[in-house]
Amino acid sequence: MNYLQTLKGLRVLVVDDNLDHLELIQFILEQYNVQVTAVTSAYEAFNAIKLLQANILICDIQMPVEDGYSLIRQIRNLTQKIKEIPAIALTTCTSDETHSLVLNAGFSTYLTKPFDPDELIAVLSNLVARHSALCA
Repeated sequence: MNYLQTLKGLRVLVVDDNLDHLELIQFILEQYNVQVTAVTSAYEAFNAIKLLQANILICDIQMPVEDGYSLIRQIRNLTQKIKEIPAIALTTCTSDETHSLVLNAGFSTYLTKPFDPDELIAVLSNLVARHSALCA
């Protein structure tokens, strides 16, 4: 699959309280000409998502003050089209329970940290293909 063509111009909002993770994800995505907006809290993400018209959300689950579960629930309760945004959860947990929690909260899929950059790109491309109307 030609990931460069699939992802070019995609607008992604990335949320992670760990600056190293945030910068790494931003670096990876920018190699594929993805437009990245990076924020460090659920609060910033909730405010940004309504303004940015992002195509996809990538969100860490474990953040201080407000976690990724809370953020995705708030987004899914919005009335605008943005509530349908495809979302990737990032987590360090690998249990089946975590998998269920992530999907039930409203995320489309998840990646376990640490993740392989190629896996991130493949998952992102898959979401673009599945949600082509939202990612156009």
